[in-house]
Amino acid sequence: MKIAYLMYSGRKYYDIIPVCRKLARQGDHVFIMVSDDKARDEVTVAVAGNRRVHVSRKLEFAQEGDLSLARGTLLQIRDALDLEEEHFDYFVNLSEGMLPVKPRSEIVSFLEENPGDYYYVDRSEKDDPSLRKKTLKYYAYTNLLAFPKSRWVRWNTKAFSNFLNLLGVRRKMDDEILIGSPWFILTNETAKVLAENYAYCSDQFKLSWYPEEQVIQMMINKFLPGHPHINKDLRVVGPNGAWIEGQGARALTQEVLDAHPEALFGGTFFETDNEELYKTMLEKYNEGYVKKSEDKEKEITSDEFNDFVDTLKRR
Repeated sequence: MKIAYLMYSGRKYYDIIPVCRKLARQGDHVFIMVSDDKARDEVTVAVAGNRRVHVSRKLEFAQEGDLSLARGTLLQIRDALDLEEEHFDYFVNLSEGMLPVKPRSEIVSFLEENPGDYYYVDRSEKDDPSLRKKTLKYYAYTNLLAFPKSRWVRWNTKAFSNFLNLLGVRRKMDDEILIGSPWFILTNETAKVLAENYAYCSDQFKLSWYPEEQVIQMMINKFLPGHPHINKDLRVVGPNGAWIEGQGARALTQEVLDAHPEALFGGTFFETDNEELYKTMLEKYNEGYVKKSEDKEKEITSDEFNDFVDTLKRR
């Protein structure tokens, strides 16, 4: 089995590199959007010898709550499918700071024994008519860097969306509206359908509120009607373990992790005060694996890296 991991990060290269290398060690591939310009260049150099780590270039910036994340994730799926020499059995998206919480061998065994598409639908507009009113609004400030965590920006975003709605400025959408967790584990066949219909995301979800919580669910419902799926995201996210609408992964504690033994992935580990927990989870994926000689990547020497950094400084 081969897995394509779809990631994004706005952190420094020294936080990004260890995660990419750990996930790619056993033959899986990592596709990562790096939002910081300097970090993106540094990551590109640092993974130059690893053919299984791909720095996204078609769309480089991504953040939760903004169309950039949903659109960028679909572009990463397309990039993965375009690798003629590779076939991926599953596509897994990981938010910034999210890591596997079980060894790869256990994750692979689980998916082999329980094949299918994993994503979570919380409700549809049939259950909650107000969901359509919320989805049809335009939220003008979602692409601000402060949007995911600034209460002031989020309040103003909602206030302005209400103003536009009163003026009759709202999107037209005929499809059934669904909402659920932004995280998924999708088969190759389903991923191909999403990639083929990529334009739907941009056409329907410009200036949306957390479009990543609706795009996958609605696209599969539209382009694969009646397609069966397992209504779980198999993630544990802090502080309560379960996905919360309009909020990405937050700091995860050992206690919450222990309370969700069914989870395959969890996070975020970057924001936790427990550094040992982060280190443990970073090593968890390759637990019990003996590195083969053919898995060795070409390492960039410190001199080569320092020369590159000096070049950046002179720009």
